[in-house]
Amino acid sequence: MRPDPVSHLSVPAGAFGFTPAPALAGVAAYGAPQPGAAVDLRLDANEGVAPPAALLDRLREIGPDVLRRYPDAHALEALLATRLSVSAEQVIVTAGADEALDRFCRATLAPGRRIVLPAPTFAMLPRYVALAGGEPLVIPWHGGPYPAEEVAARATRKEAAVIAVVSPNNPTGAIATAADLGRLARAAPRALLLCDFAYEEFADAPLTETALALPNAVVFRTLSKAYGLAGLRVGYAAGPAEVIAAMRAAGSPYPVARPSIALAAARLESRAGDVWRAVAAVKRQREDLFHLLRSLGAESWPSQANFVLARFPDAAGVHQALAERGIAVRIFPGEADLDGCLRITCPGDGAAFPRLESALRAALSPAARPPSAKRKTP
Repeated sequence: MRPDPVSHLSVPAGAFGFTPAPALAGVAAYGAPQPGAAVDLRLDANEGVAPPAALLDRLREIGPDVLRRYPDAHALEALLATRLSVSAEQVIVTAGADEALDRFCRATLAPGRRIVLPAPTFAMLPRYVALAGGEPLVIPWHGGPYPAEEVAARATRKEAAVIAVVSPNNPTGAIATAADLGRLARAAPRALLLCDFAYEEFADAPLTETALALPNAVVFRTLSKAYGLAGLRVGYAAGPAEVIAAMRAAGSPYPVARPSIALAAARLESRAGDVWRAVAAVKRQREDLFHLLRSLGAESWPSQANFVLARFPDAAGVHQALAERGIAVRIFPGEADLDGCLRITCPGDGAAFPRLESALRAALSPAARPPSAKRKTP
């Protein structure tokens, strides 16, 4: 019998004493809670309405080289730069806005460098800060106006390297204003403004142009939401050329696949009238959903994103009741800031919203509530 050539190399699990890098201490892989039932209407990830199927024809036009060659995002960056009225060297295309944020944190933060971080906010942002070794200065922002005065004061007092402005904010849907951006830029001119505008298409007043006119702002955008291309993983950042150059150095040279680049460019070059029709539908549904949730006894907040956040007496029960009707929404177990909250994506298409409304009415009817959640009579 021939000896196993690698048997002498095998080691019992854990025998080598693996210890994660210090930056990973207490950090687990990201994973959104999954419903315990089969669902066919996913309203838990804030994805946009699907793009036209004809978009796939673009790949057939390009041919097999789109698969064979290493990616080159320069043409897409130039296209985005033209739309943003900046130079191409001020734009970087990344694997979703997530990767752009990760690169930015690694390029700007380190042990001893601080970031002012209103919270709750996009779940991955505190992770990227931690992995870069940055020190978060957390300021509560549960809704209402962006806490510009407190943020500016903290940034100035603590000499922060970065100030985070996520607007519309995920998961609350609250927004900052152009005046807020100007105030922060003046109060902390040595700090960089991290402007995560992933949901900007759904906001009443876009802020990208305002931010890019400031000398110390970096804007983060994505094609995953309004453009309906979450599966392509295409995002981008724009800002001062020296910051963008540092972000290029902070990651791999080919972050976005060539087919994704080609489809993203085709989507942007088209008139994409369907995008704005879907955005208009989301805005109508967002208003209807906000008032529906309040009428059913939930505490909901005004939103300018493509979702509505609401607090329920029994969020887990509502989450499960919707899942049993084939609808997934986002729950936040173990997150104190979001205890009892569900985030519900507006579906955009007309057929799905009546189904969501019916399911919510059924889940929140007095008969469906557990005894502890029912209103007691005086």
